[in-house]
Amino acid sequence: MNEFFHELLIPFRYDYMLRAIWVSAMIGGVCGFLSSFVTLKGWSLMGDALSHAVVPGVAIAYILGLPFALGAFIAGLMAAGTMAFIKAQSRIREDATIGIVFTSFFALGLVLITLFPARVDLKVILYGNILGIAGSDIIQVVAISAVTLLVLGLKWRDLMLFCFDPNQAKTLGLRAGILHFTLLALLSATAVAALQAVGAILVIAMLVTPGATAYLLTDRFGQMLWLSSLIGVTTSLAGAYASYYLNGATGGCIVTLQTLVFLAVFIFSPKQGILAARRAIKAVAKPSTSGGLP
Repeated sequence: MNEFFHELLIPFRYDYMLRAIWVSAMIGGVCGFLSSFVTLKGWSLMGDALSHAVVPGVAIAYILGLPFALGAFIAGLMAAGTMAFIKAQSRIREDATIGIVFTSFFALGLVLITLFPARVDLKVILYGNILGIAGSDIIQVVAISAVTLLVLGLKWRDLMLFCFDPNQAKTLGLRAGILHFTLLALLSATAVAALQAVGAILVIAMLVTPGATAYLLTDRFGQMLWLSSLIGVTTSLAGAYASYYLNGATGGCIVTLQTLVFLAVFIFSPKQGILAARRAIKAVAKPSTSGGLP
């Protein structure tokens, strides 16, 4: 028994694993908190777009020797602004606009990476490098996470109303344009933070899956926020921990675990799971025992 517990504690003996575990848990909590708003607003595709659109910003930042978070954040805001401009100036549908912009930005990032291969590591951008995260990058991630949580904590009610019904928010005197930009900025910033853990390809999963899972468990948005944050923290922590024994990519382990949790909730949720829905259908279809056909 002692040997078993000894084996379980091995990852905590290494500094790089300790950093990976707690940074992943922090990023997972922030992504989980924000994912509730993404789910309520229906911005899954927008999150995917911004997570890919930050790639050229990261590449340029690395080339110029600037903090990667700065370049990625600016690129994310530029992509969001470009989408808004195209949508306002044309009849193109929003989903088509998002697809055009994020693929264009992502392609530009790949071009920059191939032009300067010695200065930019493609694998780090696409798949993350939480095990080798530097101290300066940790500071950036902590700063982004703290600011994001602070803004969400102060404005969550306004953002909730904006996501649920923008027209009602305007009627109540809320500035929908500012709330829209705030949510986009937070989404871009959080995508930058998650980039270190899971890379540009899997960022969207961390920004959507915890919120979607919590949505199946509760009808109250306040509870949904805490549930999605808890799911984000625990799956990120457990995924990073498990990656040591599986010898697999940390980001892949985190996202796979989040998907497994979602599937379990999707099937067994007491109110909105598949099994609950089937029981409800059978209860309605069951003939009455008090009487029947002659």
